[in-house]
Formats: sequence, C-alpha cells, structure tokens
Amino acid sequence: MKLRVNIMWFRRDLRLHDNAALYHALKEGLPVLPVFIFDTNILNDLEEKADARVEFIHHSLMMMQKQLVKKGSSLEVLYSSPKEAFKKLLEKYSIGKVFTNNDYEQYAIDRDNEIETLLNENDALLHRFKDQVIFEKNEIVKDDGTPYTIFTPYSRKWKTILTDQQLKPFPAEKYFNHFLQCPELPIPSLEEMGFKKSGILFPSEKLNL
Repeated sequence: MKLRVNIMWFRRDLRLHDNAALYHALKEGLPVLPVFIFDTNILNDLEEKADARVEFIHHSLMMMQKQLVKKGSSLEVLYSSPKEAFKKLLEKYSIGKVFTNNDYEQYAIDRDNEIETLLNENDALLHRFKDQVIFEKNEIVKDDGTPYTIFTPYSRKWKTILTDQQLKPFPAEKYFNHFLQCPELPIPSLEEMGFKKSGILFPSEKLNL
C-alpha cells in the first residue's frame, strides 16, 4: 500500500523559512514530502556544462537537505521532465495535494497546467501560492480593471494598497514536525546530470554585519 503524502514542490524558492507554499503545506494534515525536479526540458538546452546557476541550485539543495535530515526528513530530488517526474512520484506515493509557489514565465505556466491535469487525473490537487512578489499582476490595476502603462500612478496605487498584512512572513518553522519522516534520499551529483563545477565561490547564507 502506497504511503499517503502531500508534496511541497520547490522551484525558485529554495528555502525552508518564510515560504508561502511550504507554510500552507505543513499546516495540512498529511505528512509533507519536499520535492525538487532538475528539469531536463531546461537543462538539456544548456550548452555550458560548468553552469554557475545549476551549481548554485545544487548547492542550495544540499544546504536544505542538511536542515531536513536534522528534522528526520529528506528532499526527494529528481532529474527528469516535470511530467515524467510526477508520474514516478504518483507510482511511489499516494498524493493528496501538491503545494507550490507561482511562477510567471510562459514555460512555467504551461508546465504547471500540464502537471495540474496529470494530478487531477490521479485524484490529486495542485495548490499555487503567491510568494516571490508582493502583488501579482491583477492586484494593481486601474479602477476600470485595465493595467497601468505609466509608472507614477501605478506606484501611487501600489503604495495605497500595501498594508502590513502583505509583508508578514510565513512561519513555516512552527510546523516542521509535519515533514514526512524518512531516511535521507540521494541527490544526483552535478556529474551524474552531465554538469561540473564552475569554480565560482558562492557567498555565505548569513551576512556579517
């Protein structure tokens, strides 16, 4: 019998603190499995194999993994197209809901719609949240509902609508005990994915003030 879980699908938001989708996922009843997908639809088009962006993502995942292992949990990292990755996850787990933060590029929109269809076909749901922006495109519009084309009136409306509520953090750490408890799962190395280190040194996560 497959284990019943909810999934937190990380993309641009590689952090366990102040993360909208993660906060909402952990507040649900089911154990939360953290997932990241190295998207081959994107990576296969990269000619430079010493790509600092890929290395930084990999580095960030390793840092997150250390935090999760301390909580008795683990990231599940897949190297695949998102659709094939979720097919594998659906074979392995009984998925209730997938939580993720909104992504706004056209490829990402199409990808998320495809995954939502796949999940719905398997009696699962995709929940998307606003995280990397304070306001989304439809939240700051003219009184007639059309978008602004001049910055100054846009900025006035932006400041008028802004409240302390929009700036509140999401205290996901309050619910860290809701992560799925499991042994540490392996993360593919850069070399296994056909990449190598760029030689660029990444700054510390903490600032020395």
